Amino acid sequence: MAAMRKNKQKKVVKLHHGSIVNIGTIMFGIVFLYIMIYLVMYLTSERITAYEVTAGSLSGNYRYTAIALKHEELVTCSQAGPIQYYAREGSKVGVGNGIYSIGASALASTAAEEDLAKLDNESYAPLRSVASAFASDFSPSDYQSVYNFKADAQTAMLELLSRKVLDSTEQGISAGLNLVTTEKDGIVVYSVDGMEDYTIDDITMESFNRMNYSRTNLRMNETVKAGDPVYKLITSEEWSLVIPLDKKTAMELADQNIVRFRFMKDGSAFNADFTISENDGNYFGKLDISNSLIRFAGDRFVEIELLLNRQSGLKIPNSAIAEKVFYRIPKEYVTVNEQNDNEIIIRKETYETDGSAVTRMITATVYDKTDTDYYVDTSLFEEGDYVLMKDSSKKYQVSDTATLIGVYNINKGYPVFREITIIDENEEYCIVQNDSAYGLAQYDQIALDASSVKEDAFEE
Repeated sequence: MAAMRKNKQKKVVKLHHGSIVNIGTIMFGIVFLYIMIYLVMYLTSERITAYEVTAGSLSGNYRYTAIALKHEELVTCSQAGPIQYYAREGSKVGVGNGIYSIGASALASTAAEEDLAKLDNESYAPLRSVASAFASDFSPSDYQSVYNFKADAQTAMLELLSRKVLDSTEQGISAGLNLVTTEKDGIVVYSVDGMEDYTIDDITMESFNRMNYSRTNLRMNETVKAGDPVYKLITSEEWSLVIPLDKKTAMELADQNIVRFRFMKDGSAFNADFTISENDGNYFGKLDISNSLIRFAGDRFVEIELLLNRQSGLKIPNSAIAEKVFYRIPKEYVTVNEQNDNEIIIRKETYETDGSAVTRMITATVYDKTDTDYYVDTSLFEEGDYVLMKDSSKKYQVSDTATLIGVYNINKGYPVFREITIIDENEEYCIVQNDSAYGLAQYDQIALDASSVKEDAFEE
């Protein structure tokens, strides 16, 4: 047994382990290293943000806060005492209509409760109108409108009651109202702001700063003194809206005698006579109109939008616009590619280091053309190169350059310069022609920021 055990021990064979480095490991390491390098380059490289080209216009870019100039007359009271108003603000009044009373007891005490009960539903329409107007225009930033609403509601109620007891001036006096009537036709306004006599010559850029604007509500005074203003009467339907203009816009509108505009409050649009004035180096546009005054009788500032006949085309951001220099090649020195109008074939002559001339046929992309020249990329030629005329010994040395305005099209994943023709613009966007043979088309992808594009980092 001992001999057999000894023989078994002699049959143990030692295995030799091979090296863990083999061709498979090397290939995997190379691929892994390549992926890591590519990933680092991707994460650290500047990526181009794309913008999709859309069709449109620059409408809605001429919105202004206008100052309203009207024919306004301040009316003062001739005696002191408690005051009560009976005409609603913004309502039209005629000669002899009662506006307010001095030293009278409240009109509500003169009307029996049964008289209020007898008023039909239609009689309350003015009060509902006041409430509706307040609800639709209320802004938390303009708390003064709450006081105006309160005064308007009180005046509307007094107007309802006055129908029961004020049939004439004599009846008003006999009722102890001491009613004061108006001597002119017009629209009643119960606020003053010191701009009642302003003309366009009095308007400055500071006039549009609403932080410095103040308005006094006359109906907040329960008593008045002789000579105090008690209301304001707008005596004409003719009024003007003044807007501030920058020099560029003023030059653009210099030839306009009539402009169309829209009230932002309700969207109604009208035509207006238009003039431009200059005051202390600043430009102001004045729109003269003869309608809608009653809707803005109490407003000094009115939001409007000029509706100009803006050009339509492809809308792109100004940040996408770039300039690039190209060589100009005369048309007689090229052959148009019959398969692709955007390419031309050029016979290029260069010189080797030994001084010998070599002619090569190259295909060039056309970026723009005129009646006499094609514009091609400057990378196609070196200084001193010539182009040869087909079937002729004439040659033209490439030297003349021109600068084109364009954008970088990235539909193919790399930037390709495309020439554009701007037909309209503002501070943020421009409108370009959409029928250019070498330009853009709707839904093209372009670089949003042209300054971030480095063409040398790509191959077209």
